[in-house]
Amino acid sequence: MTVVFVVVAVSLQMGLGLLLALPLAQQSRSNNLATALMLLPFAVTPVVSSLIFRELLNPNYGWVNYFMGVVGLPDKTEWLGGTTTSWIAIIGLDVWQWTPFVALILMAGLQSLPLEPLEAAAIDGASRWQSFRFVTLPMLAPFIAIAVVLRTIQAFKTFDSFKVLTGGGPGTSTENLNLDIYRVALQSFRIGAASATAMVFLILLSLLVPVMLRVIGRGSDPEEV
Repeated sequence: MTVVFVVVAVSLQMGLGLLLALPLAQQSRSNNLATALMLLPFAVTPVVSSLIFRELLNPNYGWVNYFMGVVGLPDKTEWLGGTTTSWIAIIGLDVWQWTPFVALILMAGLQSLPLEPLEAAAIDGASRWQSFRFVTLPMLAPFIAIAVVLRTIQAFKTFDSFKVLTGGGPGTSTENLNLDIYRVALQSFRIGAASATAMVFLILLSLLVPVMLRVIGRGSDPEEV
């Protein structure tokens, strides 16, 4: 489930981050203010974010159920009581906290792109979508790859939100590898087994990172952009 969490969370963050970065890349006073506000979730520590989300999702007095009732949706959802809803809560928390980080990387990339290729595409009659798809997106590929690598590494390290928000529950349905290592080492006191699992995890990440860095290297080649 750790891999599923990483793939879903990072994919959502990349998509939403790009949607945020596109309008915010334009320099203006309102965009600067929006960028500053966007940093707030990223500035909150994961433990505090998890505690806040746990209260917001409380079925008795949480704001999420209240506003769902206001718009006519079911307002008695036990968000942390079911497997599917618990995963939605965990992924939602991760997306809320880390999407600004992705957006900032992509926004910086958009602001650094040369204007000449876009102007040439406009002269050739390309639509806005065609300019984005065939000009902007390929030039932005190195920044997308950087964001994917950094977020993938960080997502694999996620522990706080799982521990505070669900504790791996209900049962063990939302237990990721880091939480499992924690339980084996500090609750069952099987230090050897936990160390072995952690070392295998480290080796797998060490093998994954060079592969992703090679992708970045290819995307950064000016001849391929």
